[in-house]
Amino acid sequence: MLMKTQVTSPTTYADDKNARFSNIHSQLSGAKERWDDTLSQLPTDTKDRIKYKLQQEIKEFKRRFPNITSWNDIAQSLPEAKGATMDKIKVDITMQRFLMHLWSCTIVGKFNPFKVAPIQVYKPDPNKDEYVAWDGQHTLVALWLICTHVLKMDDLSTIEVPIVIYKSTQKADMRDSFVGHNGGEYKTMLDAYDIIEQMIYGVRVDNSQNPKWIDIESKQQIIEKYGFFLTKKTLGDDHMPGAITRVGEFEKLNNDMLESLCKYLVAVGADKRPVEEKEMVMMSYFFTAAYHDPNVKITDKFIKDVAYNNLNRFNADFNPDGPFWDQASTAYYNWHSQNVKGVNPRFNKEAIHGFPFLVAQLNKDLSNYRFPVGNNNSPFVPMIEDLF
Repeated sequence: MLMKTQVTSPTTYADDKNARFSNIHSQLSGAKERWDDTLSQLPTDTKDRIKYKLQQEIKEFKRRFPNITSWNDIAQSLPEAKGATMDKIKVDITMQRFLMHLWSCTIVGKFNPFKVAPIQVYKPDPNKDEYVAWDGQHTLVALWLICTHVLKMDDLSTIEVPIVIYKSTQKADMRDSFVGHNGGEYKTMLDAYDIIEQMIYGVRVDNSQNPKWIDIESKQQIIEKYGFFLTKKTLGDDHMPGAITRVGEFEKLNNDMLESLCKYLVAVGADKRPVEEKEMVMMSYFFTAAYHDPNVKITDKFIKDVAYNNLNRFNADFNPDGPFWDQASTAYYNWHSQNVKGVNPRFNKEAIHGFPFLVAQLNKDLSNYRFPVGNNNSPFVPMIEDLF
């Protein structure tokens, strides 16, 4: 009897990106491994851009420091703190944000030993001479790049870097400090994406009971379910299928709204392309208004019919230069000329004018449904002849 072979679906980029949240244990990585592992997860074109960036910053480093030929030439100018060799320092990748390779390359080109901040670490085992970096991974990786790519040094046990040891061994304390203390010339400020990432890790790795963090992690489960992932432009993968860069809407929507939005995005094929910013703004506004309007019944059929209608009318394209805004602006200026006197028309490619047009279009095409009225304080009412 022939055995049936189980066929597994190929993973998408979104699956691979979201998988980093699946390991609920600390994941420790040295500077080289951190660079290589995170680089391997990026699209090929982004890798090429990073490699080119590194080459240019190495040239800049050598131009600015022609007399540096060894690590000692650098070490004598570094701030005095407790020293530790680089091989003894690991990065907990569940605590640090995803490595921004371009930023580490920039630090190489802008290098100034007098501005190097010590790596902030703790000792998971007080009896061992081993350290875990809870902050400063970009500095650590930049120093590693200088050693290996400029000075051609491979033995990390001979390279001592400054560290500051924090006494607590509780990861929850370190994570809270990481969120609270980031900033400065040699660090990138934690942005909304970075903080969301910490919240997700905090729940899945640290078992945090913070209600806001639990809420964010539950939303992460929803976008994972539908094949989407959060990112930002500086990570270089915002052009990949399923990429969501508007994290503000992700935070503001409740779970029901977010699930409705994800179903819509799948229906218009946004899991096979990046989710456009205006698309995220407009449809988040739409489903928020629908959720709060008692006359609107949000069902799977409702969501699919809205999606297919948007695809049919304007290819579900909310890009600023797309057909939706062209038609909406025409409708606005025609309405303004007939209804508003003494005030110059000013069309905004935002929900204030886009939402009334979208709802008017849906009311025209899908008269069997009730659609949200919304509350954007706009008197704009498109004329039916100005719709698609």
